[in-house]
Amino acid sequence: MLSLARFLLILMPLLLAVEASAQSRQELEDRRRKTLKEIDAISGFLKETQETRKESLNRIILLNSQIKRYHLLISNLEKEIQLAERQIRETALQVKQMNSEMEKLKDEYARMVFHAWKNRGKYDKLIYILSAKDFNEAYRRMKYFRQYSQFRAGQIREIVETRKQLDSVIQQLARQKTEKEKLMTVQHNESRQLEAVIKEQNGAIEGLKSQEKKLRQQITEKQKEAQKLQQTINRMIAAEVKKNKGESKTLYDKLTPSERLVSNHFKDNRGLLPWPTERGIITGFFGINSDPLYRDIKINNSGIDITTVENSDVRAIFEGTVTMISRIHGSNIAVMIRHGNFITVYANLVDISVKQGENVKAKTVIGKVYTEKGMKTAILHFEIWEETRNMNPELWLVKK
Repeated sequence: MLSLARFLLILMPLLLAVEASAQSRQELEDRRRKTLKEIDAISGFLKETQETRKESLNRIILLNSQIKRYHLLISNLEKEIQLAERQIRETALQVKQMNSEMEKLKDEYARMVFHAWKNRGKYDKLIYILSAKDFNEAYRRMKYFRQYSQFRAGQIREIVETRKQLDSVIQQLARQKTEKEKLMTVQHNESRQLEAVIKEQNGAIEGLKSQEKKLRQQITEKQKEAQKLQQTINRMIAAEVKKNKGESKTLYDKLTPSERLVSNHFKDNRGLLPWPTERGIITGFFGINSDPLYRDIKINNSGIDITTVENSDVRAIFEGTVTMISRIHGSNIAVMIRHGNFITVYANLVDISVKQGENVKAKTVIGKVYTEKGMKTAILHFEIWEETRNMNPELWLVKK
């Protein structure tokens, strides 16, 4: 006879799959929410740039950044749909297996009832018990009938319980199918939004075609300025590390106990550090990026570029010591803060409010991001280094 334990063995793979897929789904949903938040933030900046034609290039950068996130969102939704489809297949298979086992249970019970009915004359309880040779045998026969009755009652309970479990799995399957349909609708709507943003970007690019020669020249100049900024930052970092590590192999070896504590705390807060601006969205990503207007122009970014509102305060992301303040031609002022053997760099600043050698706390205002006259948005360049190795700041800042 089939037992409840057997059904639990059938259900166990489903339960484990549900738990694993729930974790995956939660991750995907978290990513979707984060991307949607970023898209909304970019939309806010785009509204602010509509007031002035001077920000046409900045607008294209923002639109390009939004397009990237829409692609990411749609890809994420595709993964969610694939996950939902896999769950539906797994649940449907479990329903099929449980239905098969349910039929076996019912058939066995029916055979047992039929057998009992067919032999009802032979097994009249009272006659059977009284025909025993002695009291002990009569007791065993009576015990047999009691156990047989309990066995039949147990089978009925097992069938009822299995039916409940089966109904629950069927309902879950229906919910999964509904969820998949919702995800497909969301994906369709976001794809339409993406088409609209691409159309808007193409229109903005078309409007700038008459200035192509001038724009290419501006972009080339900006690229040269970015390279010059990076070279200056690299020299600043190298000089800072060399000055502080002395003859030691690494800067960390030379740190005092309190500096090591700061360094370790900085490392422990990877992914939890506050943003250097209160409002902002990443529009220039770490690594090699193509220019949004001219794809043949490549930019190697050693940090990230954060687009924020005009005249935004720039804040230290962690406690540390201001070790360098340097005016860089074409990039305004760069401030370098050391946090043990970690170093953060904030470039394109004005109105500096800290001094070299000053100890600062997390979120201490160190200056303002430079805003070009007539602009509604501004861009902060931000880098994180572990000694002479540059890191991707996006992985260190808290997810908004």
